Amino acid sequence: MLPVLLITLHLLTQGVSAQRDFKPYFCSEVEECFSFTRVCRDSEYETRAYEPSVWVGSAVLSTEGRYRAVNRLKDYFNKKNRPAIHIDRTAPLLTTYLDINGRLTATHVYYMLPRRLHLNPPYPRDDTLFLKVFPPMIVHTKTFGGWLTSLRQKSQDMFEDLLRRREHFLKDRFYTAEYNGPLTFLNRHNEIWFMSMGRPRCTSPRSRYSFQQRFNPASRQLGPGHQR
Repeated sequence: MLPVLLITLHLLTQGVSAQRDFKPYFCSEVEECFSFTRVCRDSEYETRAYEPSVWVGSAVLSTEGRYRAVNRLKDYFNKKNRPAIHIDRTAPLLTTYLDINGRLTATHVYYMLPRRLHLNPPYPRDDTLFLKVFPPMIVHTKTFGGWLTSLRQKSQDMFEDLLRRREHFLKDRFYTAEYNGPLTFLNRHNEIWFMSMGRPRCTSPRSRYSFQQRFNPASRQLGPGHQR
C-alpha cells in the first residue's frame, strides 16, 4: 500500500510552488519543519495549507505514557530503521487527541521525515511504528506558549470559536504541534490544530493561496490519526 501512496505523493508534488519551502520563524531547533502557506489569519486563529508529506507514527498504547511512544519515534531517527541510517529530526511533534469516555486521550504521535526522504523513506525496524503519507491538508491553528497544559479548555475554546464562525472542520479530534524539545524552558511554541473539511470561511485580501490550484475538496482526505 505504501508504494502506491508514495507514487501518489510524487504526482501531487509535481509543479508545487517553492513557496512551501520556507522555514517558519518559530522553527529554531531543527533544520527542517513542516512548512505551510498561510490562507488567512485573525486575532483568534490562523488557517494554513500544507502540502503532501511522509511521517513516521506510533500509536500510544493504553498501558504506557505518551513519552514512551515519542521515544520509539526518536529511536527510529537514531538508526533504528532499515537501512540503519541516522535521520535528522524535524518539527513539529504531532499528537492526536480524542475524547474517550469523557477523558482526553493521546492516541497517536508523529514526526515528519525530511523532505529528501519522502519518496524513499527508511522502513521502521520496530513493528509498532508505521509510515504514513499525509495528503494536502487545510488546518486551523491556534498558538500558545509554555507546556501542554489545560488542553481541554484550550481546545474547547477553539472548537467553540470555529463553530461560531461556521467553519467546516473535523470535530471528533484535535492535534497538538510541539516545536521545542523538553530542555527548552523559555519562548516555547505550541499549537492546537483542527482539520478543515473544505474551503475555509475566513478570507484575507493578502492571501495568495489558490484553492482551485492546490486543494480539491472533492478528493479531500482526513489528517493524521486515522487509519495507518
